[in-house]
Amino acid sequence: MQKISVRAHAKINLYLNVVGKREDGYHNLETVFHSIGLHDDVIIRKQETKEITVHCEHPGVPSDASNLAYRAAERLSDAVGGIGGVSIEIKKRIPVAAGLAGGSANAAAVLHGVNELFCLGFTQEVLMRFGAELGADVPFCLHGGAAFGTGIGDQLTRLPALSDLPLLLLNPGIEISTAAVFNKLNFSLTKRENAGIIIRTHVEKGDVLGVSESLYNFLEVPVFAQYPEIAALKTELSTQAGCSGALMSGSGATLFAVMHNSKSARRSESHFKDRVSFCTTTVTSPVGVYIKD
Repeated sequence: MQKISVRAHAKINLYLNVVGKREDGYHNLETVFHSIGLHDDVIIRKQETKEITVHCEHPGVPSDASNLAYRAAERLSDAVGGIGGVSIEIKKRIPVAAGLAGGSANAAAVLHGVNELFCLGFTQEVLMRFGAELGADVPFCLHGGAAFGTGIGDQLTRLPALSDLPLLLLNPGIEISTAAVFNKLNFSLTKRENAGIIIRTHVEKGDVLGVSESLYNFLEVPVFAQYPEIAALKTELSTQAGCSGALMSGSGATLFAVMHNSKSARRSESHFKDRVSFCTTTVTSPVGVYIKD
C-alpha cells in the first residue's frame, strides 16, 4: 500500500471551563468535546525521498515543521528510528484558527494514517500519548465521538455520542490566537458551580434539550470583550427559529447552534451565509478520524 486517505473531523466544545493556571504555563480545563461531521481529508503517501512534505492549497496552512501534521509524522518517524519519506496532502474544509481543532484533527489523522500505512503497530493509547505532546486537542481528535476532558483537555473519559444532532456553524472570518485568549483570562469572574457535572449528565442521558440549556464557555468573556461583533452574532444566532442554544467553540471565533432539525438549520444557514465568511450546517459525529475506503 502506497497511500492512505484519512477523514479528519472537527470538534466543538459543548462546555468549557478554565479551572486554573499550571506551573508549566498551561491551563487546567474541564470540557465536553464532541466530534462533528465537518472534516478535512488528509492523504498520506510514501515517497522515495527521506523528507516529510506537507501540501495544502489554503494559504493559512503552513508547509513546514510548524504544521502539527508535519510534526505528527516526524514524531512517529523518531519513535521507530525512521520510516522513510512521507507526503501529506490536506484538503481543507475546517476553517483555520477557528476553535474547531482543524490543525489538531489533521495531526490526529497523520498519527492514525501513518501508523496504518507503515504498519508501525502503535496502540491507540500510545498514539494519544504522542498526540498530547503535539497539542491539547490532538488526543480527543484521535478519540472522537464525545468525551469529558480534564487536565489540559488530554485526560479523556468517554461519553455516549449524541446521534446526528443538527448544528449550524458560523465564523465571521476572525482568526483568534488561543494563547492570546488565555493570557487575558480573569479568574476572579464568577463561574458556574457544578456546571460540568450537569452537562455531562445530560450528554450521558442523551438529553438534547438539557445539553442545549447547559452550553457554557468561559472563554467567551475575553473574546467577546475584544470582539463585540462576535457577541452580537451569537445573540442573533440564539434568536433564530429552531435554535435550542448557541455557543462559541473553543477560543473562537466559530459559533455553533444546536438546532431542532435539519430544516431549521438550513433555513438559518440561508439567513447568515452571505454575511459571514464561513457558514455551514452539519451534525454531530461518532468518530474523530477514520480511514476512507
